[in-house]
Amino acid sequence: MGRGLAVSLGLIRRNLLLVRRMPSVFIPAMVMPLFILIATAGAFHGIGALPAFAGASYLAFTLPMAATMGGGFAGVNSGMTLARDLEYGFFSRLQASPAPRISLIAGPIGAAMVRSLFTSTVVFVAATAAGAPWPGLGNALIVYLLAMGFAACAACWATGVALRTKSVQAAPLMQVVVFISVFCSVAYTPRDALTGWLRHVADYNPVTRVLEASRAAELVGISWSKLWPGLVSLGALLAVLLVFSLSGFRKLTTE
Repeated sequence: MGRGLAVSLGLIRRNLLLVRRMPSVFIPAMVMPLFILIATAGAFHGIGALPAFAGASYLAFTLPMAATMGGGFAGVNSGMTLARDLEYGFFSRLQASPAPRISLIAGPIGAAMVRSLFTSTVVFVAATAAGAPWPGLGNALIVYLLAMGFAACAACWATGVALRTKSVQAAPLMQVVVFISVFCSVAYTPRDALTGWLRHVADYNPVTRVLEASRAAELVGISWSKLWPGLVSLGALLAVLLVFSLSGFRKLTTE
C-alpha cells in the first residue's frame, strides 16, 4: 500500500514537473478552455435572453462547461504523457518494478486532477473579470470538484488509449471523444431547449448531469437534488473508464 502510494505520488510530481519542462504541451490545454469561454459567451450572449435561460448571464452559464472541458484537456494531457513514456521506454521500467499496476494509472489520473485546478482557476478569473457573478466559495468548490472528476474520467480514457496504441499519435482519438462527450450534452443550452437527436443523446449522456450540477452551483446555488445525479454519473463513468484503462495492461503483457 505504502509503496503504491509513493509510486503514484512520484508520477504525479513527475507529470507536474513536465509542465515546466514542456510548456508547449500544457499551455494549449490551459488556453483552450479560456478560448471556449470567450468565444462562446461572446458569440451567443444574446440567446441568454431566451426564456429557457431564466435571465441568467450566458457568460456564467458557459463557465461550468469551460471548466469541465479544461478538466477534459488535463486528462488528455496525462494520456499523452503516458504515451510518450511508452514510446521512449520509461514506462517499461515502471512495469518491471514491484509497484502495483493501479499505482501506475493513479499517477496520471492524480496529475490530471491537479492540472484541472489550474484550468478552472483561469476560467474563473477570466469570467469574473468579464462580469460573471461570483457564486460563493462553496458553490465554486463544487464546480472545481466536478471538473476534477471529469479530468479523472478523461485521464482514464486517454491512458487506456495510450496503453493500447503506445503512441502519442493517438492523441486526436483521445481528444475527439472528450470533445464529443461534452458538446453532445448541454454544453450550449439547457436540456429543455434542445430538440431532435441532440436532445436524445443529451438525455443519456452522463456528462449532461455533470454539467447540470456544475451549472446549478454557478447560477443558483447547489442543492443535493441537483448534485447527486452529477456525482452518480461521474462515479459510474469513472468506474467504467478505470476498467478500460487497467485492461490496457493486458494488451502490453500479451505483446
